[in-house]
Amino acid sequence: MVFSSIEFLLGFLPVFLFLYYITPNTYKNITLFGGSLIFYAYGEPIFVLLLLASMLVNYFFGRLLSPDAQRKETVRKACFICMMVLNVGMLTAFKIAPEEIGLPLGISFYTYQIMSYLIDVYRGRIPGETSFIKLGTYICMFPQLVAGPIVNYSQVSEQIKEPDVCLKNVDKGLKTFTWGLFFKVLMADRLALLWHEISTIGYVSIAAPLAWMGAISYSMQIYFDFYGYSLMAIGLANMLGFYLPANFDLPYAAGSIREFYRRWHMTLGKWFTDYVYIPLGGNRKGLKRTAFNLFVVWILTSLWHGASFNFLIWGMVICFFIVAEKLLSSYREKKGKQEGKGAIVSVVRHIYVCFVIMLTWVCFAITDLKELGIYLGRMFGVIKGVSTSMDVFYDKLTRYGLLMAVGVFLCTPAAKKLYEKGKDTIPGMLVLTVLFWLSIWYILTMGNNPFMYFRF
Repeated sequence: MVFSSIEFLLGFLPVFLFLYYITPNTYKNITLFGGSLIFYAYGEPIFVLLLLASMLVNYFFGRLLSPDAQRKETVRKACFICMMVLNVGMLTAFKIAPEEIGLPLGISFYTYQIMSYLIDVYRGRIPGETSFIKLGTYICMFPQLVAGPIVNYSQVSEQIKEPDVCLKNVDKGLKTFTWGLFFKVLMADRLALLWHEISTIGYVSIAAPLAWMGAISYSMQIYFDFYGYSLMAIGLANMLGFYLPANFDLPYAAGSIREFYRRWHMTLGKWFTDYVYIPLGGNRKGLKRTAFNLFVVWILTSLWHGASFNFLIWGMVICFFIVAEKLLSSYREKKGKQEGKGAIVSVVRHIYVCFVIMLTWVCFAITDLKELGIYLGRMFGVIKGVSTSMDVFYDKLTRYGLLMAVGVFLCTPAAKKLYEKGKDTIPGMLVLTVLFWLSIWYILTMGNNPFMYFRF
């Protein structure tokens, strides 16, 4: 079931919220757990059994790993290794499986949450959860089940015991959800039409201006699609009395590739930092070891997104620029040089970030390496082909130019400040109401598209 679908918006959600709100606090977890399984089973009737089996097995072993269970360290270590191999093996098996088998929705996200729980229990940071319903609620809570944000158990364990259900949170959640729905339906889904039209023309036939327009539109499409989902998830959680961490922080306002990925999909970045980068030594063992640690992180990040070579190229290009930035920063420190400041330097940095990120998103979008090479070649005019006339470019610019301009503005801090300042005012609430029903109208007339990160 997709958040941006009529079945969810006008069917599942209002019915579930009614039942959840009338349920006594003591039993709200049961309602949320059961509702989440129904939500998942609607789209994955077979794989819901896999989800249940995963929860049961990891719940049982989580109890064994808990330090208060007073088991021998060798037993705990053996159980821990066994579960890590099982979880990683299951995820890897589905990632490399033939397409006809299909990838269970959200398997990357809920597997990472499960592993973070087991690692924290094994390290003694948290005790093993004794209630299967509470642990199951954490793993399969429907707002963030299929595409995050990725949450550690320690972040929500107290909330699961006593969710903060109140009118203030419901109001906050509705506004956040509506803003995310607008991003998904009226921005990402409409920008997707441009990318689809360019792909239909054929990469070998597009001129350089149209290729660059496609790269820009896809860069905004994936941002509004995933950010829209994250906002909707956070808003839904607020309505249920939960607080989920932010997943995006204006990444296109970043001044470096390092900063971009500290602002993009932040919960995944934090997961890799806490459970891979820091345990490997982080940046505490010199530049060579830091570069190696970053290489490992980005190899794993690439594989997390898929087993295709285009994802590996995407990850390795990003890793290269992050390591290069670290080397440059270290060189400046040794020479006692200060980083450049000022408006011109800031603009140059933003241009550099947007240029690199656009190229990497093209690698992310096109899975066929031959087609990827053609598209990049057409962007820079180094691969010959039958170019479309400039009339096609002007046609796309006329039809999508305003949408892209709005998209650029929405990627800036000014847009975020405007939303924060206006969302609690009467004009702001009227705008959000219009955006909600305009989104409903668009879904009814144009249908809905699955979120792009559902395939990861």
